[in-house]
Amino acid sequence: MFNFPRPESSQSRQPFSSRSAADSAEFVELQAEVERLYFITEALWRILKEKHGLDDNELVKQITLIDIEDGKLDGRKPKAPPQPCPKCNRTVGRQRMKCLFCGEPIAQNPFDR
Repeated sequence: MFNFPRPESSQSRQPFSSRSAADSAEFVELQAEVERLYFITEALWRILKEKHGLDDNELVKQITLIDIEDGKLDGRKPKAPPQPCPKCNRTVGRQRMKCLFCGEPIAQNPFDR
């Protein structure tokens, strides 16, 4: 349906046998997490299709629109830049729940990276 490019890393090009045991365990853990997220995503898509009559073309269209937001159709979503505090307008890191300068709570977008 929609193929995302897979980035090549130097570690992915190494033979699996040359990686450390910790790397192998982390790899297996990441594979399991990706599989879990795949199941959740597919379940949510099935619910949307059944309850709202959407089709796969609509999903592909939305994926493409999200992908192109940064001006590149590359299968990647860029990280969100730091935002200004709504009260004092100073730059606040993405991971902060409150402004370091004035203490204002910072609204979090669950889809920011």
